[in-house]
Amino acid sequence: MRDKIFLRRNGRALRSILIISSIPVFTENLVLAAAEANRPCWVITPQPRGPWRWCRNVVGIRAIKQEDLIRADSSFVQFVSDFCVGYGVCAVVAADTRGSRFLLRAAPRLPAGVSCFPMCEPDLFEELYDKWRFAKLLEKLSLPHPPTELVRDFQDVGRSNISLPILIKPTQGENGNEIEKITTYAELRRAAAARANSPTGSSIIQSFVAGGDIDISLLADHGRVVAWTIQQRVEKRVMRFINRTDILELGQDLVRKTNYHGVIHLDLRVDQRNGKAFFVDANPRFWGSLNYSVWSGVNFLELGLQMMEGADLSRQFTPIAADCPYLAITPRSLWRALLGGRAVPRGLTDAQRRSWRFLHGIGNGQICGFGQTAILKAHKLVHEWW
Repeated sequence: MRDKIFLRRNGRALRSILIISSIPVFTENLVLAAAEANRPCWVITPQPRGPWRWCRNVVGIRAIKQEDLIRADSSFVQFVSDFCVGYGVCAVVAADTRGSRFLLRAAPRLPAGVSCFPMCEPDLFEELYDKWRFAKLLEKLSLPHPPTELVRDFQDVGRSNISLPILIKPTQGENGNEIEKITTYAELRRAAAARANSPTGSSIIQSFVAGGDIDISLLADHGRVVAWTIQQRVEKRVMRFINRTDILELGQDLVRKTNYHGVIHLDLRVDQRNGKAFFVDANPRFWGSLNYSVWSGVNFLELGLQMMEGADLSRQFTPIAADCPYLAITPRSLWRALLGGRAVPRGLTDAQRRSWRFLHGIGNGQICGFGQTAILKAHKLVHEWW
């Protein structure tokens, strides 16, 4: 077992945090965000394998059953509480939706001395996460959104007042799963019929507006935005961070009107006809592209922990505007890592350069993790071929 205490540059000892996650990419994002801030962490997850487990800041890993995390009964809450006490955990952080729902339930029962990462109220979490309830909330708050209708059954399609083309989505879902663009009524009827008995529940239909997607990520302190990034994906592995006052004001309005607390990632779309933006989806938790913000100098995990500890974030946060390529280790960048991180790619900002050196440094465990994963994949392929 590794040491449970790390020392920051100012010599102050840091106790471990506990990351609860069920999705590998979210686990890796938070582990690396904690590592860049020199935060030691424990990880509780039903998927304990991955390159992230070799990071030097990972104190230990406890594998669980995913059903326990979803069910979140009193015995599992007690298990997490006892774990925090037994291993000197100072704060618990949820990485994804399942983890967030569990932590919202468990937060009141966390032992003294163990803090919950900033989160909104449970009812607001569900209202934002559910696409139909989110659309109704935006309507109530007079915030821009596309025309949206709920589809419970086949008959609802025929009564729709939304003109084609449209998007049909499950009311609850992630990563763009089961989202279809519909251009004909025949396609709409087929899609509605196919979703009639979907395990994800009801669906919504929304007016499709030609334009571009833009996202804003926020950290809020009881209704006040204290850190943010505004991003657009320009290539498969390149994220562009920009400053747009109108997008920031929309995010601030939503946070203020809901008294939101914690991190949130909001999907918006910009109408190509008039350049105006409107809300599409909300993710009241960490998000899959978090690493690009961290690499560019806005570490939402560390900022949230500092806010929880009473720090003045006005001295810690600076808005960013820059393109950020994918900086983690890849087969092409591995040779640079083996040179000790000296061959840094050109065109990076100072923050991105620091992240690249950290990720490609031999001592942080990422190279070992990448190599172990590559060997296991190669072994599996050889075994299947043989």
